[in-house]
Amino acid sequence: MRKSFLLPLFCMVGLVLGACDKQNMDMLASLTPQSEDNTSSQSSTDTLYLTLVEGLIDQGRYRAALGYLDQYAVGQPKTPHFTFLRGEALLGVDRYDDAIQSFAELKGTEFEAAGYNGLGRVEATREHWAEAEQNFLLAVSDRPSNADYLNNLGFAQLHLGDGSLSKAEFNLRQAQEIDPVSTSIRNNLVLVLMTEGKEDEARRVLDNIAVPSERAAVQKFAADWVQSRQKRSVE
Repeated sequence: MRKSFLLPLFCMVGLVLGACDKQNMDMLASLTPQSEDNTSSQSSTDTLYLTLVEGLIDQGRYRAALGYLDQYAVGQPKTPHFTFLRGEALLGVDRYDDAIQSFAELKGTEFEAAGYNGLGRVEATREHWAEAEQNFLLAVSDRPSNADYLNNLGFAQLHLGDGSLSKAEFNLRQAQEIDPVSTSIRNNLVLVLMTEGKEDEARRVLDNIAVPSERAAVQKFAADWVQSRQKRSVE
């Protein structure tokens, strides 16, 4: 599951997921967990069930995912995978305090880095950028080659501004090396470079956007965003 920060302009393309969503819902209905002794077959079913719930979350069907997770919790143990998915779904429906509780429970588990990333995203949603940065740093420390975590860290540092901009650029360039096709990373890097006044370097990144209309849209949004930040800084 990829969870990176994407600024409003960069969410221009939507996917029609209705048919896929219905397929997931039908499959989940047939895989309702049973309150039975754990067997290898049941364990496999539980894993598939949570994987399908993860698909609903990826589609933005957070309330549906929460409903199935609540149903799952009635008769099944709350594994770290379950807790992680619940945190994601809670964040998706703006239940921030509950999401924090779920993500915090992941400390000491194999989902610890994902938990810190989740905590950082909650703080970023609240525009608590210093707290977001600290959580993203912990996520990156645990998973230094995760491009999404590096992207989120760079995004938080971009918002902190001033002395954090060079750190943001460094982390976003690292993220781009790991995932060179990510539009989220690319767009955030353009924002950082333009905020730093590195127009030529920003232009080189923009020139790699093949579609002229997309390139122009990204450039305009970045320029407007930087101008807005500059105005706020002098008010």
